[in-house]
Amino acid sequence: MLITLMTDFGLADTYVGQMKGVIQTIAPQADVIDLTHSVPPQDILAGALMLDAAIDSFPPDTIHVGVVDPGVGSARAAIAIEAQNCIFIGPDNGLFSVALSRRPMMRAVRLENWRYFRHPVSHTFHGRDIFAPVAAHLSRGVPLAEMGPVMSRIVTLDIARPQRLEDDSLKLTVLRIDGFGNAITNFMHRDYEHYMAGQPDSQAIITLGPDRRINGIHHTYADVDPGEPVAYFGSSDRLEIAIRNASAASVYGIKQGQTFIFRRK
Repeated sequence: MLITLMTDFGLADTYVGQMKGVIQTIAPQADVIDLTHSVPPQDILAGALMLDAAIDSFPPDTIHVGVVDPGVGSARAAIAIEAQNCIFIGPDNGLFSVALSRRPMMRAVRLENWRYFRHPVSHTFHGRDIFAPVAAHLSRGVPLAEMGPVMSRIVTLDIARPQRLEDDSLKLTVLRIDGFGNAITNFMHRDYEHYMAGQPDSQAIITLGPDRRINGIHHTYADVDPGEPVAYFGSSDRLEIAIRNASAASVYGIKQGQTFIFRRK
C-alpha cells in the first residue's frame, strides 16, 4: 500500500522522519512517498492546492496524509476521508476540500479510536501520533469504520471564484505563489474556454497594473524571450503568470490574494 506525506514541517527538524518511523514500525510493508514538506507554514489553502494538483499522479487506493495544522491540539477534528480512488487523513480544516471538489467523498470518519494511535498523544504533534499511525493501520487492512464515528459534514475552504465585472471582464485572484515565483490563479481552463467562446488565445489580455499587461495565452515559458512575462495554463489547469527565467513574484511584487483583470479583445 502506498502512503504519501504532505506537511509544512520543512526538513530542518526530525518531524518528517518521526512520522515515517511510526509508519514503518506499524506497517513495514508500506511504501512512503514524500509529496512535499515545503507547504508555506500554516497556509492551508496552499496545501490544499498542492495536494489537489498532485494526487492524480498516484495509483488507486493511495493513502494521502496531509498535515498543515495551525489548530493542532484545539477542538478541530482529526479525520479520515474515503474518496474516489483514495483516502485522505489529516485535520478537519479544509485541507482536503479542493481535492474533494473533483472527487466524490464516500464517507468521512472522526479519528477517535485510541487503539490505533501512538501513545502518549502529543498536543502539538498529531502528525506523528494520530495521522501517521492511522495511515499505517489502514494500509494493513484495518477498516476505516474502526477509526471512529461517521461525520455528516467536514470543513471546506471558501475559495474566491473569478468575478465578472460590468464591462464583461473578469477579476482573478492569485491563490498561491509556487517555488519558482509563478503566480497560480483561480481561473480554471474549463472556465477560460467558456469565457473565450471559441476566440483564439491571442485575443486574451491580462492587466497586472496600470502600465503592465500580458497579451495572449501561451503554452509554455519558451514561447517568450528570457525576462518576458507569460500567461499559460499550468499542470494544475489553472491560469499562471510567470516570467521566463525569473520570478514573477519578485520582479512584479505579486502576492497571494492579489487581483488582476482578464478580458477578451
